[in-house]
Amino acid sequence: MPKVKSGAFYMLTIIFVVYLFDYADRKVVSALFTSIEEDWNVTNAQLEMLNGIVSLVIAIFVIPLSIIVDRWSRVKMISIMVFVWSIATLMCAFAESYTQLLIFRGLTGFGEAAYAAASIALITKRFPAHHRAKHIGIYDAAAPIGSGVGIIAGGLIGAKYGWHAAFGWLAVPGIILSILVLFIKDYHTIRTHTQNSVSLIRSVMHDALYLFKIPTLQYLYVAYGFVITVNTTMIDFLPKYLEITYLIPKEKSGLLAGGLAVGVLFGAILGGVIADVWEKRNKHAKIYVSIFSTILSIICLLLALNATDLWTALTFFGLFGLNTVAFLAPVSTMIQQVVKTRVRALAFGFNVLIMNFFVFVFSVLIGYISDFKGLTFALSLLSIFGVCAVILFYMARNTYYTDKSAVME
Repeated sequence: MPKVKSGAFYMLTIIFVVYLFDYADRKVVSALFTSIEEDWNVTNAQLEMLNGIVSLVIAIFVIPLSIIVDRWSRVKMISIMVFVWSIATLMCAFAESYTQLLIFRGLTGFGEAAYAAASIALITKRFPAHHRAKHIGIYDAAAPIGSGVGIIAGGLIGAKYGWHAAFGWLAVPGIILSILVLFIKDYHTIRTHTQNSVSLIRSVMHDALYLFKIPTLQYLYVAYGFVITVNTTMIDFLPKYLEITYLIPKEKSGLLAGGLAVGVLFGAILGGVIADVWEKRNKHAKIYVSIFSTILSIICLLLALNATDLWTALTFFGLFGLNTVAFLAPVSTMIQQVVKTRVRALAFGFNVLIMNFFVFVFSVLIGYISDFKGLTFALSLLSIFGVCAVILFYMARNTYYTDKSAVME
């Protein structure tokens, strides 16, 4: 039985904490929506664009940067990316107009572009196959924790010192972490014959064609994008939704929304653990975990949005959150298992590209609809994306093992 490789748990700890502050820096703005709206008189669509621009820039740069990850160094790229997005977050603290803030948020996205691809590649290499979903689940749990930290800290700091200060304080940990990352042990990069830009482009095109010929990836990429759109958009608007629906103050809405975001971390870990254990009895376990958790998340979301009191709504929002992240580890593991080792970062890079493009387009669309039809109605439309994801997950059930068997472990 393969053993866990040296330095794996230090690596997992560091990239977990880095991922936490990745999402803290990304989601802090969600707790500040009302304050920014009051200062600059912007719409819901413009507010969501502050999150959407991060996703758009990630989508644009994730593939070029993932190529560098696969061909140069995962550790050095992570260190550089953490530093860049932390400095960009710091610059948000000095924004004097909506346009400036939008530009600085875009730079945050540039720094975050290939971080997930590099991290998933490291975990896949360091941990044996029978434990990967569990450890990817632990890594994925950092995202909801980070979202919660960002929303809670943003709400508290913003209420006391102003929304600019919230960006400044949350930028500091990332700068420190960019140094600690350099102590992670990287794995050997497989050198290719690529000697110039022309041959590099040809090589990348060859790899891209290889990836998109894999049916399982086609289904999982789109399904992943739909589910991430659902949970990301809901997290973005939850503090404001609680403020306007239940008339609670900004700092309290941030605490409640952030607490829910932190609480859903168990869903990310549980999804990976259940998939690993269940797969010993059922080869379709990863798919079934993804299907059932997504169905439950849709039901809980609609119940939360139709609740008549705050605590009922919070209960169903919490259950929605637990279920909507349970697919992360199983699906991330499947994406890595149906591709060759040399393109694992690129494979997840395409996943990040599609996911963030979906988030940009559909989350801003939800914000636009909410300006005319109301926030509750707009958020209820997210259930449609969840249904689409369930259908695609089921389609992947019929191709996963065929594609996996074509790849040497």
